[in-house]
Amino acid sequence: MPDRQVAATTKRTGARLRACALLVHRWVGLAIAVFLVVAGLSGSVLVFYHELDSALNPQLHRITASAPLDPLLLRLRVSEQLGDEVRQVDLGGGDGGPRVFWHAASAREVFVDPGSGTVLGSRHWGDLSEGTVNLMPFIYRLHYQLALGETGTLLFGIVALLWTIDCFVGLYLTLPPGRSASPDGRGWLSRWKPAWLMRAASLFGAVFTFHRAAGLWLWALLLVFAWSAVAFNLRPVYVAVTGAVLPMTDVWATLPGLDSPRATPRLDWPEALAAARAGMAGEAGRRGFRTIAEGGLSYEPAQGLYRYDVHSSLDLQRRWPGTRLWFDGDSGATVAFDAPTGVDGGGTLTSWLLALHMAAVGGLPYRLLVIALGLAVAALSVTGVAIWWRKRRRPSIHSDFPPRQPPPDQTTHGAPSATTANRSMST
Repeated sequence: MPDRQVAATTKRTGARLRACALLVHRWVGLAIAVFLVVAGLSGSVLVFYHELDSALNPQLHRITASAPLDPLLLRLRVSEQLGDEVRQVDLGGGDGGPRVFWHAASAREVFVDPGSGTVLGSRHWGDLSEGTVNLMPFIYRLHYQLALGETGTLLFGIVALLWTIDCFVGLYLTLPPGRSASPDGRGWLSRWKPAWLMRAASLFGAVFTFHRAAGLWLWALLLVFAWSAVAFNLRPVYVAVTGAVLPMTDVWATLPGLDSPRATPRLDWPEALAAARAGMAGEAGRRGFRTIAEGGLSYEPAQGLYRYDVHSSLDLQRRWPGTRLWFDGDSGATVAFDAPTGVDGGGTLTSWLLALHMAAVGGLPYRLLVIALGLAVAALSVTGVAIWWRKRRRPSIHSDFPPRQPPPDQTTHGAPSATTANRSMST
């Protein structure tokens, strides 16, 4: 086959592929736009979840200045006031605020003064009918499940997966067609450069080029947040894909269950704490890490296991303890161990993705960047819908967005350049 015919066939194949990618980008973008607007705006608020929650609910955060009680004694005090056993102990020094317990029987979050052991208040987490006390938890539920429970979690997981795929499709659509230089002598990178720039020759031109350029400049972060959302909401898919590339053990999926819950283990809380400390010290010696501070101890009757959380040199951040040890509630034997880093490559990657998603690393500058990213996600979704709507109303919309360098044979005013049309990333 002559070289000219090969080139023509390649060009037609590329055009068909680009047309298919454009359809995928358009309809996936439309399908997930509302979800991403909600996730982006709510996520920007959640960056300062604890600060805003404290400001909205000072009654839950007003504590005495006395020294905190022993953690095991504090657990007993809280259990007495609730009339039911609390199956967790907060071992950390805290941030100067209240201790927070989860009362499983009532599904309520309980705030306690660590100095007196007095219950300051409680809330059914995320139930907006209780008023502003649950405003921030409700925004949190809205962020990852549209406040629709497990159905919303699954739905948002599917949206996150589609978003991840669309990140790659959108990137492809910004690339200039063909690898060779253009007739005017410009190389591939030179032809890609306009996609990174915003032009404001018209309102539509400004909207279109913002959508394309912002998507490029933020592409890496958008992919991080999309794929980490899959890790949060669509765990089996995430583990399967990541595990195919990197070694990864899903520790939570390997934990054994019991035929019937074991409400009262043989090890009481003081004995369990001693066993936890000994077990973690053994893991630290074998794995070569250092324990920095204790986090908490909890018991799960459905598994018959205690879980001991600490801050260690394997953690990526100090906001919450990430190094964990599970051990049998009767024998004290270690059942499982996990840490953000140092276990396997897939686990380390996952820890970084989740820490970046939660703005738990990088300090204040990164938190501010995440706020800006959340607003950008909403703006990209809105501008994508606006581009689609305008083109739907005016099929010749490219006449509003003329090429920088019209070809010599273009004589009709406003007629679009085929090169420019093919180069465009559009929704």
